[in-house]
Amino acid sequence: MRRPVIFLTYSSPPDMAYPIKSQNILRFAAALLICLSSQVSAGIQEDFIWAVERGNLSEVSRLLEKGANPDLPNKEGYTPLMIAAQEKNLKMAELLIEVGAKLDLRNRFGETAIMLASYQGFTEMVKLLYIRGAEINHGGWNPLIYAASGGHLDTLRVLLGGGADINSTSDNGSTALMMAVRGNHLKAVSFLLNHGADPRIANEQGDNALSWAEKREYGEIADFLKSHAKSK
Repeated sequence: MRRPVIFLTYSSPPDMAYPIKSQNILRFAAALLICLSSQVSAGIQEDFIWAVERGNLSEVSRLLEKGANPDLPNKEGYTPLMIAAQEKNLKMAELLIEVGAKLDLRNRFGETAIMLASYQGFTEMVKLLYIRGAEINHGGWNPLIYAASGGHLDTLRVLLGGGADINSTSDNGSTALMMAVRGNHLKAVSFLLNHGADPRIANEQGDNALSWAEKREYGEIADFLKSHAKSK
């Protein structure tokens, strides 16, 4: 009698498959946790910016404790400290500085928080930022030129008292005096001249303070500048 033929098949032991599946599950779980963590962080940051913009100090404090970053900008490129400067919120600025917000970060226009505060004549914040170490004599557009643009005398006094260079120039060669003229701020023009501003400095177009006054038909300022020149 012919013996039956027995076919043997081999397969991996059942328990070998489980470690592979377990590893895949662990990798998936880790990736999911990272994704969820990123979403949570993004949500906290969005809420944080929203709270800063609305001046909600208690909510800002709570979100900082949850890990909100005090230096990440909003969609327009403004950091929380810049927003506080724009909103003239001194207490918000103090809170952000206390948790380590960087003072000299710039937005896409090259502006810092102290420049924005200077432009608005928010002298108390200018003082705060300067005392805490904000730069006032960097190249290009600077806090003094911004303050002069708005004719803010108290802010000009603080910045000059802190050592700001009265004859510093912007990227296009404009001075604080020229910007005060451009804004038709006679008192600021007088103040700057009395503190050593040089009316002879010309920008890249060859214009100086007097030519700007004349081109804009600011007769009172033009006469004042001519009178000042004669007295020298």
